Amino acid sequence: MKKSIITLIFACCLSMSAIRANDLKNSEQTGTRLADSFDLGITLGTTGVGVEVAATPVSFMRLRAGVDFMPRFNVPLYFNVDNYRDGAVAGTDFSKLQEMMKEISGFDVDRTVKMDCKAKMVNFKLLVDFFPLRNKHWYVTAGFYWGTSRIGSAVNAMEEMPSLVAIGMYNKMHDYVMRTDFIEQPVYDDIYLDPDVADRLKERMENYGRIGIHVGDYPDGRPYMMEPGSDATVKADLIVNSFKPYLGLGYLTSFGSHINFGVDGGVLFWGGSPKVVTHENVDLTKDVDNIAGKVGSYVRVAKSMKVYPVLNFRIAYRFGFK
Repeated sequence: MKKSIITLIFACCLSMSAIRANDLKNSEQTGTRLADSFDLGITLGTTGVGVEVAATPVSFMRLRAGVDFMPRFNVPLYFNVDNYRDGAVAGTDFSKLQEMMKEISGFDVDRTVKMDCKAKMVNFKLLVDFFPLRNKHWYVTAGFYWGTSRIGSAVNAMEEMPSLVAIGMYNKMHDYVMRTDFIEQPVYDDIYLDPDVADRLKERMENYGRIGIHVGDYPDGRPYMMEPGSDATVKADLIVNSFKPYLGLGYLTSFGSHINFGVDGGVLFWGGSPKVVTHENVDLTKDVDNIAGKVGSYVRVAKSMKVYPVLNFRIAYRFGFK
């Protein structure tokens, strides 16, 4: 991806240079110039921080190419840990579960799990600005952004690993104990559990059920209990299309002979509502309802954003050819 973006930018720069050289050649022959604008700029806005180059092959059109990336920042999210059985949250005294998991794993288990939400949006962009008015301030833009499809992710914080390992160990033991023939199976080599101990263990496990992170509910009313994956982590990704067409409007002005300042506003068409997919391949925007707290608010915002609003500010240095 990065190599492809760099190659595209380099190719655009060469193309713009060739156009500019042809413009200069024509100006030498005819005594006129089609344009006198080739600039390097930086951008800041809803698509992140970016760099771009621009050239004006003809007076009513400008070509721009660059890269935008969203700076990394963390937004903490918190989920409750609960036990569930028979398709519902059991509501058992969680302190008893904490004691049992401590006995099984040796780890203290938190009642809540913290996840860090991070932006991961990086895009190459190729845009064409059209200046329909004589004053050459207002312009209409069409083009595309192309880059990462996973534009954000939420992963458990490192300090939650002991709790998630303990939950994974407990659930594995639960599944083993709830097998009808587990008493007949040796726990190690030819060592078997005492039948009375095995019966008491099964009774406790059956009463507690499994343990997971209660994210929300399925449409049929069953709770969605997210459990740690094989790597003892819990994750969710925010997914959109890699190719994102763009339409917008902008305003350009100059300060002195070499500084340009511009404002762009428009929308990225990123393929309808983003998906919020967990490591268990559950889409929170479609498969789960009643998501509480900040997580629910973020998921509702994601569902409503059929397009991505763009507002960017640009400042650039113009290289003159006089």
